[in-house]
Amino acid sequence: MSFQKRWLPILLAGIFVVAMVGASVLVGSPEVLFPEMTAILCGAWIQPKQAWNVNRPRMLVLMTTGAVFGLVMNLAFPGIPLPVRAVIGYAFCALCMNIAGADMTPMLSAAILPMLLGTDSWIYPAAVFVLVALVEVGQVALERVGLREPIEYQPFRLPAEQALASWARRLGVFALFAVPAYATGNLFLAVPPLLVAYTELTRPDFTLRLRPWRAWAVLAIAGVIGTLARDAVGMLGAPSPLVAAFAFAALVLAWNGLRTWMPPAGAVVLLAFLVPWSSPWIYAVEVTLGAAVWVCAALVLFPGIRPTFADKDKGSISDAPQESAQA
Repeated sequence: MSFQKRWLPILLAGIFVVAMVGASVLVGSPEVLFPEMTAILCGAWIQPKQAWNVNRPRMLVLMTTGAVFGLVMNLAFPGIPLPVRAVIGYAFCALCMNIAGADMTPMLSAAILPMLLGTDSWIYPAAVFVLVALVEVGQVALERVGLREPIEYQPFRLPAEQALASWARRLGVFALFAVPAYATGNLFLAVPPLLVAYTELTRPDFTLRLRPWRAWAVLAIAGVIGTLARDAVGMLGAPSPLVAAFAFAALVLAWNGLRTWMPPAGAVVLLAFLVPWSSPWIYAVEVTLGAAVWVCAALVLFPGIRPTFADKDKGSISDAPQESAQA
């Protein structure tokens, strides 16, 4: 993907991110800052072709449904341990995507993030609805001026038995690694953007599986950028919107430098603005370690294309899926 040809969508996405952070500060509500929006902006605005097999109505419904589900789990079942709620949330999102015949993996983040943060305000799902709707309006405008390709959505549903087996494996691996992380309080090892990246990398024909080190590197660098940004706000007192602008610029440089425009990395950066902060570098360290675990798990435990010793780096690798996440 050419940085020069995509500079306007990148600039507009950056303005959107800064405006979202600014709105969160202005109204005094952290629920307005939804980190996954940076990922959605990458996949829906910056990349010429949408990163997920989903149309706009389904995108809006799935993202909002995920946000509502995560909040309801907090409000209605506060006694259920976090690891159990997270597993239920992952299974719920898998079911919704299969019913919709659509691939919108950021829904996982919308559902599990409020569980990790203990969100108890209906402002959160309302903000997700409004933010996703605004992204879709912008996407239509970009399509009309020829800055991105029209969505080519094709409903895709595997036979029930095959879909159940595929998602059961994903859910089992998720539980294997995420439950211990949540149970021991090491939440950053399994933050929602890493779960989205893991789920996308389990697709058999997902081309970034051929360059797993890039997937890990861009997520790890995003963790460092997020840590530096959070430290600038918390320790230096820098204005959050200004820091967000510099953080987004650094993220774009990382995406472009590694030639890996992986949407979940954007959410990793902004999530650092929201999570509990006990140590300046624990976020970057745990995200780096967690990214390694999730990338390796997707590559080793799931069938599909893999790098070989004969593979050579011949150019940029698109992170757009070659087939639905339901495969």
